[in-house]
Amino acid sequence: MKNKWIRRGLPLLVLSAAVVVAVIMVKSRPELPRRESAAVIPLVDVMVAQPGPIPVTVSSRGTVAARTDIELVSEVSGRVVWVAPEFVLGGAVRQGDTLLRIDPLDYEVALSVARAAVASAELSLAEVQVVVKKAAIEEAKAQVQASRDRLRQAEADLANTTIVAPFDAVIDSKRADLGQYVQAGSALMRLLSTSSAEVRLPLLASDVPFVSYGQLPDGSWPEATLTARFGDIERSWQARLVRLEQRLDEQTRVFYLVAEIEAPYDAARHPWPLSIGLFVDALIQGVEIPVATRIPRSALHGGDAVYLVKEGMIRKRLVEVLRRDRDTVLVGAGLAAGDEVILSRLDIMVDGMRVAVAS
Repeated sequence: MKNKWIRRGLPLLVLSAAVVVAVIMVKSRPELPRRESAAVIPLVDVMVAQPGPIPVTVSSRGTVAARTDIELVSEVSGRVVWVAPEFVLGGAVRQGDTLLRIDPLDYEVALSVARAAVASAELSLAEVQVVVKKAAIEEAKAQVQASRDRLRQAEADLANTTIVAPFDAVIDSKRADLGQYVQAGSALMRLLSTSSAEVRLPLLASDVPFVSYGQLPDGSWPEATLTARFGDIERSWQARLVRLEQRLDEQTRVFYLVAEIEAPYDAARHPWPLSIGLFVDALIQGVEIPVATRIPRSALHGGDAVYLVKEGMIRKRLVEVLRRDRDTVLVGAGLAAGDEVILSRLDIMVDGMRVAVAS
């Protein structure tokens, strides 16, 4: 019985002794020196403000359109008996070029009849004047005038059987062709003038104060640079800003600034033709802001504030935002020369927080 108790109690005794030894060892170990945790100061990127005059550039885009766009109609009826080789879709024609001819036979006959009527009326007037009756003379004079008017109409009708281009143009659509019978008043073609072209450039209301348009006091015109890409090739043209449409588009809520290009197909004025219907980008040289600072949009907080570094600490500063571009902001009042504007975005940015400027 005694041996049995010894076998059971011995492991417990050994365990207790081990615990006592461990406690003694821990307590006898020398105490480790305590270290104070060092504060981590975040690094920030900054830009140094340098206020000065900044020219504004406004971007827009639009489609080149003819300044004059008309439907040319026939003033007489008849069958088309001849068409010009240039009378094709997209064909370029010059002012005065003959494009179509309508069968003139009926109008030549009408002209001969009108001439005979004039001769007859003039003969009747001569005979009546011998009688010297005032009423008869007045009636004969009226007949002469009426016959002459009909003669002029017959001459005009005959002339109108030849359809000519009223100005330099591109044929945008054709509604008649060889052998077709046309009625007076029916459309023959649509002509787009090539003497000048226009581009309507949409502007937000916030952009309008920064653009000039119309002839300036020195006789010059504000300009816009139009560009278009043709594969890997970029082409450009200079346009003048002629007017701001005095209405707001009800659907898009934008204004339209109109740029004009003189003689868009003239190789002497432009290095390559500016085709009607081409979609172009536009850079508009706007007014110059006398004193402003350009900063990245990412440096603006809450719409009208920036963070500066002052004596190693963050300081919040309210600023006057003059204009917002896609990636930058023009700031007026609120920034002085030498101010260090924080460009970095920290997780926490509070006034008085310590930071260091990255070298």
